Amino acid sequence: MELQEAIKRRRSIRKYTDQEVTREQIDAMLEAAYWAPRVNERWRYVVVRDEKTKHALGAQPHVPAAPVNIVVCIDWTDVSERDRKLYAMQEASAGIQNILLTAHELGLGACWNGSFDDDATVKAISLPDEVEPIAIISLGHPAEKKDKGLRRKKIKEIVRWEKY
Repeated sequence: MELQEAIKRRRSIRKYTDQEVTREQIDAMLEAAYWAPRVNERWRYVVVRDEKTKHALGAQPHVPAAPVNIVVCIDWTDVSERDRKLYAMQEASAGIQNILLTAHELGLGACWNGSFDDDATVKAISLPDEVEPIAIISLGHPAEKKDKGLRRKKIKEIVRWEKY
């Protein structure tokens, strides 16, 4: 699959079959995240496959229904103010995008979830105080197909060219 095709065709999938996501597929997605642009490597990933733990994450219904969830976290140990406000989130987001694109390339469905109960998630996966969950990526073989185009603004509506 070509990169531009993957970027334009990837969609958020919220319905999954019960088909297994293999360790090799998970490793491929985590490897892709590892190679995302980074400043301080503040990201941490927790792979959740256990049914009880998935239900304890305190997230939307499609999260525990997914065969696998990757909880994306940031380690705030000894961080500067700039790192806290900007770099940590940027590098974690770049890692998330690489996971989503790799999932798509592997024929998997994935959804970047930001709506979850932070405290429930911290408790469910036993995170230390200095590590904070920022996203949960639900993953599985898609049980829905989303080929239609997304409603988006036209590029000229979101880009401004400064005179130079």
